[in-house]
Amino acid sequence: MSKDDLVPNLLQNSIIAGPDSRKLFVLEEKSKKWIGKNITQKIGFTFQIDKDFMNDIESKKCDKGLFLENNDVYLVELKGVDFNTACKQLLVTLDFCKQNLGSYNYFCRVVAKELPSKNNYPTSYRQLLAKLPKNNKCFYAKSNVLEEEV
Repeated sequence: MSKDDLVPNLLQNSIIAGPDSRKLFVLEEKSKKWIGKNITQKIGFTFQIDKDFMNDIESKKCDKGLFLENNDVYLVELKGVDFNTACKQLLVTLDFCKQNLGSYNYFCRVVAKELPSKNNYPTSYRQLLAKLPKNNKCFYAKSNVLEEEV
């Protein structure tokens, strides 16, 4: 599979690393880190969202993403403490991606300094979940470091 076959035109200028089949895809910012363990060696690339990919959009959007050859797209917000804003940013990014990139399998992730208790999750969290498929893999949130298989 060539780079041109994998990378949608809209993401061509936003690539941080790849495309390749590295063992770990790592996205980090301000001591927050998301690690995607690529145990099946899928080809993928990481991309910058908030400065490159969606730079024409005025509202806040999430930080970075991972695009995999199996059409999985991880949208990752690396946040300080505002979980509500993180969910809003993911919602804006998810809507933009669905409209402009197309039908992929979207997964939203928040890595924050701290998270509210489950019963204090904000309305923005419920709005985000309503736009994702009803399975427990579509949204994860964790403090400081989130590591998962992709």
